[in-house]
Formats: sequence, C-alpha cells, structure tokens
Amino acid sequence: MNKKIFALFCLLLAINSRATLPIVGAVLEIGSGSLAYGDYGTGIVRITPFAGVWIDGIGFARFGVSTDSQKEQNDLGESKELKRLDFSTQIGISALGPAFPYIGVSYVRAGSYSQSNDAKWNEWGLGFGHRFVLSPLASIVVEAEHRWVAKHYDRLREAYVSGRRLQMNFGLVANLF
Repeated sequence: MNKKIFALFCLLLAINSRATLPIVGAVLEIGSGSLAYGDYGTGIVRITPFAGVWIDGIGFARFGVSTDSQKEQNDLGESKELKRLDFSTQIGISALGPAFPYIGVSYVRAGSYSQSNDAKWNEWGLGFGHRFVLSPLASIVVEAEHRWVAKHYDRLREAYVSGRRLQMNFGLVANLF
C-alpha cells in the first residue's frame, strides 16, 4: 500500500511540476561576522556566478564558482598576493511553489592561496530566501542565512580561524529556456 501512495505522490508531483532548465545567474554575498581572508566584521564575502535548475513545486539546486585576489603590503614594503577559489552548492526547498519563500541549505569549499600560504576550509549555511519573478526569463533572489566557517589554520596570519556570520545574498537569475 505504501508503494502505491508513493507512486501516486510522484505522479501528482510530476504533473504539477515544471522544470526550468537550466538557470544561470550570480549572487552577491554580504556578511557580518567571519569574512574572507580571516577578517571579522561586515563586508562583501564573495560574488558567486552559478548554474542550476529550478523545479516548481519542489525547489532548486545550484552550483557556483567564485575567484578573488587581494594584495597586501606590510610596513617593510613586502607585498603578498592572496588568491581565492571557492566552490559552492545550494539546495532550496519550496514545496508551496515559486511564489512562496524557500528554505535553503548551502555548502562552500573555500580556499585561499598565496606563495607562502594555502588554506582550505568548509562553510555550511542554513537560511531562507525568496525568488521574485521579473519576467518568464528573469528573477531576483533575496536570501538570508546563518553561515558556519569551519576551523582551519591560516599560516599567513599564524592563527586558527573559525567562526560564523549572518549573511544576506542578493542575486539575479536568468532562465535560458
């Protein structure tokens, strides 16, 4: 009996769902707490271009890659260039449909690289968001989440870095088809 109910549920879900394949866009991430490069405060964390899929009645999945570089110079005039490469994944569940807010879970594998320092760490997030449809081909995304930054050693600062932050994400999504 349970298999029949599950099959009926899947059939109803398939009939009432409409997939938007693929979606592309970018999200501006602004946070307050543990930020990029081990800083603590308020600022832009990263800009993440992404690609993914949205299925009405279920939610979405998106995958992004972000790069960044920064030069630092100490009092002796020595400069160091820091580069970042971040891979992010986010899954959102919106069982009520695209006109309602969704719950999102995110994971970021972040890395900071320089000539004398390489550090990699994980970031986990949980929050909610809303997609505001501008047209059949474009939407704006507004999200709020709590992000946990896993403990990692930063050799450049000679310190262990970990923490958390509150984060707001603002983005634009384009439906290609």
